[in-house]
Amino acid sequence: MPVDIGSERLALRVPVESDAPALCAYHVRNAERFERWDPPRSRDVAEHARWIRDVAGNANARSLVVLLAFERSAAPDSLVAEVVLSGFSSEEPASAMLSYTVDAAYEGRGFAFEAVGRAVAFAFDDLSLRRLIAHYDPANARSERLLLRLGFARAARVPVVPGLERSMRAPAVAILDR
Repeated sequence: MPVDIGSERLALRVPVESDAPALCAYHVRNAERFERWDPPRSRDVAEHARWIRDVAGNANARSLVVLLAFERSAAPDSLVAEVVLSGFSSEEPASAMLSYTVDAAYEGRGFAFEAVGRAVAFAFDDLSLRRLIAHYDPANARSERLLLRLGFARAARVPVVPGLERSMRAPAVAILDR
């Protein structure tokens, strides 16, 4: 895996164990924002360190790639965003699922666009994928605009799971082919 595939403003790289405190703080800070789509995360730094070790093993098996985006001009632990590639399929077209989160403090400043854009380029150029699929909340206009700006096309709406109508919005699906 590359050391840093970021931009001028962002260091985008796979997590290392020393990122556990920053990752834990990121999830604690944004827990309420992420709760609809992300499972609750532990408040224990050691749990995050274990998760990072597991992620490293999965990246080597190419079943999960996690990229953390840090702001270059800020403190070294200034975690801006997390971008995940998962659900890899080698059947044509070779594809993966793309998901991402951005810290509330960095929203609306182009950091998510940079992080996700670099991850998309990495997926196509370095991992030789031909398709990325992203599920997003259709009520999140920023997320939809970000995906559309990156070339994704709206593809579908996924129905809500019966019994979860109150706690889940029906996600929309966007696809990017290369």
